[in-house]
Amino acid sequence: MIKNNHSTIIDFGSRELRLGVFDNKLSKLFFQSKEISQKDNYEEYLKSINFLIREAENKISAHLENITVLYDTSEIFTIDLSIKKKMDQKIIFKDVYSSIILEANQLIKDCYINKKIIHLIIKKYIVNDKEFLNMPDEMSKLNSLILEIKFICLPYNLYKNVIETFKKNNLKILNFFSSSLVKSFKYIDFFKENKFVAFLDIGLDRTTIIFFINQKLECLNSIPIGGNHISKDISQIMKLNLDESEKLKKTFNRSEIDFSYSETDSNDNTDIIKKIIGKNISIDLLKKVVLTRVEEIIELSFKGISVSNNIEKQHNLNLVLIGNGAKIFNKNSFQIEDKYNFKEINYYEENDLEICTAGLMFEKNFIDEDPQKLKKKQKKLGFFHRFFNIFGNG
Repeated sequence: MIKNNHSTIIDFGSRELRLGVFDNKLSKLFFQSKEISQKDNYEEYLKSINFLIREAENKISAHLENITVLYDTSEIFTIDLSIKKKMDQKIIFKDVYSSIILEANQLIKDCYINKKIIHLIIKKYIVNDKEFLNMPDEMSKLNSLILEIKFICLPYNLYKNVIETFKKNNLKILNFFSSSLVKSFKYIDFFKENKFVAFLDIGLDRTTIIFFINQKLECLNSIPIGGNHISKDISQIMKLNLDESEKLKKTFNRSEIDFSYSETDSNDNTDIIKKIIGKNISIDLLKKVVLTRVEEIIELSFKGISVSNNIEKQHNLNLVLIGNGAKIFNKNSFQIEDKYNFKEINYYEENDLEICTAGLMFEKNFIDEDPQKLKKKQKKLGFFHRFFNIFGNG
């Protein structure tokens, strides 16, 4: 097999691994997913990754080496950093920009030694007292500069565990991204007409909210509650085991009005539907169980972000439900009671390949500010420490 310059994306989910390989023109060369039967089973993850890698290499007749990993956890958190600097003389913007980013990155590393920075995103540039949402192209010289930066981090031990899993397969991690973040950066293009958009990514055991204002990331928050908690609620209230509850949740996704089956049906859910009918479980009760938990997820997610008070006053926020835990809303007319008076509540039906494609697009378009990609110009921290103002919300 030969070496290559292909882009390889792996979405490292709690219950499913997705692997996509793309060529230099961003065309798909290979895609496959594999379910994980036991959450947090290290050996199963190891075998599944090895299987997917071998399948991909056989398909494209080339070795896969550098991998971009998409990963999420309820322990992800953000740090907001405001950098303020006045110059005594005019300085070329590009000459100072990289140096400031590197120093800011190092400062966060020093202050949060047990955390791993996975994203550094510039929220705002204020150059010579003029505000820019994107890096100013024509700004040659400056007298003053303010950068508002958002760092997205996760515990280093979690990051290390994932890295070690790939090392066992002789794979090098090129990029490590938040899956929820990269998906929202792709999907936000579908909601360009909306000023306020919040994506609620409901996973197995966590939910991540990503809030945008005018297409720009405002904040991110994650809570340790997800779709598995909905299944546990169904299990407890309706006296079903967890496996039956999960099947019930998925079955209801395809039946808006009532549970029914034919004696000739042979699908996997027929037995559970028979059992449900035997227990006289009602659609209304199921809806109540599901919606109670979902409304709690929404409330706790918004409670943890800094703009939640302002959101209540806006009355024009679009809430977009994504993730495996949100699939129950597909083709169902749930009426969510919310205190935020959402303008719209949408379910966005994503597919496995689209998730990997989102990682690919983020890799190509949003890593210019990655400190690892910048040449380090200074070895010591000094002057800028006096200008840094750190705010953590995680």
